[in-house]
Amino acid sequence: MTIVVERETEVNSPTSIAADVVKSEEVVIGDDAEEQEKCRAILAALSSEEIAAMPDKNMPLRHLRAEDGEVDKAISKLKSTLKWRKEFGVSEILAGSDEMIKIFRVENATGKIYARGYDADGRAILYLKPGLENTKDEKNQMRHLVYNLERAIASSLRKSDGKVEKLNILIDYEGFSLWNAPPLSTTKETLNILQNHYPERMYRAYLCNPPGYFSVFWSMAKPFIDPVTKEKIVFCKGASGMQKVKEAFPNLEKLEVCAGGKADRVFDSKEYLSTDFSSTFDE
Repeated sequence: MTIVVERETEVNSPTSIAADVVKSEEVVIGDDAEEQEKCRAILAALSSEEIAAMPDKNMPLRHLRAEDGEVDKAISKLKSTLKWRKEFGVSEILAGSDEMIKIFRVENATGKIYARGYDADGRAILYLKPGLENTKDEKNQMRHLVYNLERAIASSLRKSDGKVEKLNILIDYEGFSLWNAPPLSTTKETLNILQNHYPERMYRAYLCNPPGYFSVFWSMAKPFIDPVTKEKIVFCKGASGMQKVKEAFPNLEKLEVCAGGKADRVFDSKEYLSTDFSSTFDE
């Protein structure tokens, strides 16, 4: 299984990449001169090693926007994410070691998380199916989540020729119950990863047909969801709810049945894990 993302291996040395990033216009492609200048200020606060560890050149811009333009907060959050990526072993996840391959084969077996299809602008769709949870090891579950987040991002970039770096999340609640709902610690860590370490990556999150008792789970999770993320969550229940999904993803041939589409081919984990990292299932 080849899961290495080339953008993770472009760095030759801390010195050369530091110079390249500071000079590159790609890293300061903000909407205006003020935003560009703030990105330069963020880069100036980073060590050459930290700059070399950035997964891509737009990282400062994403953190800046996530913090409403506050440079000091963006610097703090970006440094925290770089530290987390190193400690969590994101590069090892992307490198596809024998250990990681074994973990992914187990975690991905039921199809509880995978990327499949795109919206009209080339943003990959990441399906989450909590009713198909099959393990209890939280760290490996988070590794599997990160693998799929990185894969969805890589797919969006490839599909859009590098113009789109966001993704959609579509949660299918079929089979979900309070009995198989994740522990609060797992929910909190999932939100921590999405909100703090992948800011400005999620375009929308569609929650499809949550059961009536979902309100209990939602009440526990809601306090840990920041206001920006809440604005991106779309509840889709019943015919009117499914219409929201169809409007967002007009190519129904590529949208799964659980979301009101026509793509009814059953997910094949072995196929998914063996195909190119920058592609989604069943392309």
